[in-house]
Amino acid sequence: MRKRWWVWIAMMLAVVLVGCATATEEEAASLAEEELESDVQQVASIVSATGEVIPAEYTVLSFTLSGEVVELLVDVGDEVEAGDILAQLDDQNQQVALQEAEAALAQAEARLALVSAGPTDESIEAAEQAVAAAQARIGAAAARRDSLYTAITDADIQDAETQLFESQIFLEDLNQAMEDIIKLAEDDRFDFEPGSSHPLAAGETLAEQIKLAEEQLEVAQVQLEDLLDGPDPDLVNLFNAQIGLAAAQRDAAQARLDLLQAQPFEEDIQVSEAEVEQAQVVVEAAEARLALTTMTAPFSGIITQVEIDANEFVGPGQVIIEMADLTTLRVETTDLSEIDVARVAVGDSVLVTFDALPSVEVDGTVVRIADRSAEGAGVNFTVVVEMDDVPTAVRWGMTAFVDIDVEN
Repeated sequence: MRKRWWVWIAMMLAVVLVGCATATEEEAASLAEEELESDVQQVASIVSATGEVIPAEYTVLSFTLSGEVVELLVDVGDEVEAGDILAQLDDQNQQVALQEAEAALAQAEARLALVSAGPTDESIEAAEQAVAAAQARIGAAAARRDSLYTAITDADIQDAETQLFESQIFLEDLNQAMEDIIKLAEDDRFDFEPGSSHPLAAGETLAEQIKLAEEQLEVAQVQLEDLLDGPDPDLVNLFNAQIGLAAAQRDAAQARLDLLQAQPFEEDIQVSEAEVEQAQVVVEAAEARLALTTMTAPFSGIITQVEIDANEFVGPGQVIIEMADLTTLRVETTDLSEIDVARVAVGDSVLVTFDALPSVEVDGTVVRIADRSAEGAGVNFTVVVEMDDVPTAVRWGMTAFVDIDVEN
């Protein structure tokens, strides 16, 4: 570009010299000097640099996970919209993890709902019935125990005493009869005639009656003693144990009822809410990991490169696709020195030409100046130029020349 300006200056100078051929040599020299000074000032207001045509938006895409690419949905040259799916990894494991996380979240939410709602009317009614049933068992056992004491009356004792007295009298009568038979047998032992009935023969039957009467007397004595001693201690202890067991069951049932009626507890609700929040975090993490298996277009543009084939196994960070928005081409300088960049400001007007398109000129504007020098030989800064119109023949990567008007 600098060469073009010097050619233009030389032509202007030649015209001036021809025009002044009829003037004096002194006038011609003065006029040429003025024209040359004007042209030099005009050149000094222009900063020129070489640049490259670059899309405003372009990127290379890769997965952050490793796996098999089960779907590759684009090819070079395809136009895509922002959000379109470009490629898909095998996501079976991520799907299972998400389902498990969602199930755990549902369980946590169900527990929270149950805790927040408190006990149901049915559960309270059942607890009240348990208390009443235990109290009824206490009453029944106490009644059976008390009946052991109330079952013995004075009439029962009097009847037992009468039975004992009668048994004693009856036994005494039998013993007396036995004594009489023995005495009779002793008195008649010399008068006994062979073949006649001996008095002692009747004594055998009487002896059996005496034995039976003695047993009856013993039974009557035991019955009277039992009545006088009161209830059986073993039975009393048994019923007391039943009363104690029923009382413990009643207390436990009452405690359960009190616990139900005091619910819901704020602490339980807070714990359940924390469990729901934790489960939700797990679900969100599973969803995020599942989303990493799908590659989508970050912006609308054209696929410029595809590096793999479908069903290939790829690693994290491996480049899969390159895409760009070719409707927003701009120029980035590649050799603008630190001396020249100091004269450039955002908003400066720019004339852009192209090495491959010598007849094409485009106006533009400086939209960004790099804050630090670019890597490479020398100290150069990148300046971004936005073109007012992008010629259809311009392609990504073409060489461009920019003339930046730093005067205006």
